[in-house]
Amino acid sequence: MVRVGLVAYVEEQLERAISLGMLPRGQFGSEEKLAREFGCCRGTVREALRRLAARGLVVQRSGRKTRAVALDESLTLENLGLALHDERSEECRRLLEGFFSLKRQVLVELLADCCASASEAQVSQLESTCYALWDAAHWEPGARCAQLEFELLRLAAQAAARPGHLLLIQSLQRAMRGNAARLQLLMGGESLRQWAICAMHALGDRDVQALTHQLPALLKACDEGVLDAFAPASPEHVSPEDSHAEESLLEASASVAAQDEALEARPCMEERGLDGLAPTVDDTTVRGAASHPREEEAIPMEPNGGAMHRPAAMEPTCSEPGHERVEEDVAGASTASENNRSHCGSRSERGDEPREVPRGTAPSSG
Repeated sequence: MVRVGLVAYVEEQLERAISLGMLPRGQFGSEEKLAREFGCCRGTVREALRRLAARGLVVQRSGRKTRAVALDESLTLENLGLALHDERSEECRRLLEGFFSLKRQVLVELLADCCASASEAQVSQLESTCYALWDAAHWEPGARCAQLEFELLRLAAQAAARPGHLLLIQSLQRAMRGNAARLQLLMGGESLRQWAICAMHALGDRDVQALTHQLPALLKACDEGVLDAFAPASPEHVSPEDSHAEESLLEASASVAAQDEALEARPCMEERGLDGLAPTVDDTTVRGAASHPREEEAIPMEPNGGAMHRPAAMEPTCSEPGHERVEEDVAGASTASENNRSHCGSRSERGDEPREVPRGTAPSSG
């Protein structure tokens, strides 16, 4: 394991020397000299040079020094990391923009084809991957998001029966290696969640228009966030299409926001047993007043069979029997108080309690 790590380190340093033009006349020194510089054995240097030759970055000939291939000849999709050693250069950002633009076009094209030709089982699998990506963007940003994104690309290529795209996707994923692997650590966040949830709903509805109009703007906003974090753009590098792109992004984000909120609320609503439906006004009142589904069952009963005093929110306001006797002692009681006592007396009869008879009134004979 130590040897493999050391070989990878020497390979990266030699690649950096190539990309930054640090080699005199484009040639490497002898294996012995390189081994002394890196503090390793000649076998480690030889293996690192062999790897670079396999990637097309150097040319090795017997009896001659190893020569670096010119950047315009060696720079390929799988060697994207070669151009990322100097993040401050305008060339670095331009190449990264090309990489993300190609990946966006492939994803949108494949998902649109899936809406037209994929089976229900394939679409369901794509939806599940979009949901996993949406969830990972919040809880597992970084390499996990990159892994799920390329998994979505491969599944879409298989569902759309595009074997040629599978080769391109494999090259795109290999580009995220070496120095370019730092891009994976920047993936995630709300911008990724927005395009993932947009793609999921568009696939479920087989909405090709949403995939071809809303999704590209959301994907571009996500990619630009990664670009700005990895290789910030200079003020003069602003594209004239930025204002139009921002307008498209605002329109797409507005339609996705409601979908995202609904998806966030769904698990909470299912836990409460509401099956995705908002509670009615009556249900809300009852749930706020008591923890039992039926208020009558939750109210304890007095030994004599009468119900205890309910909260004011659950029954009409009336006076207790003790209060009736106090009010009767007050001279000049109003007619409204008499009616109120009469109403509560009838409630006592329903609870099998003796009815209170106002003082000074003889009980009826019948």
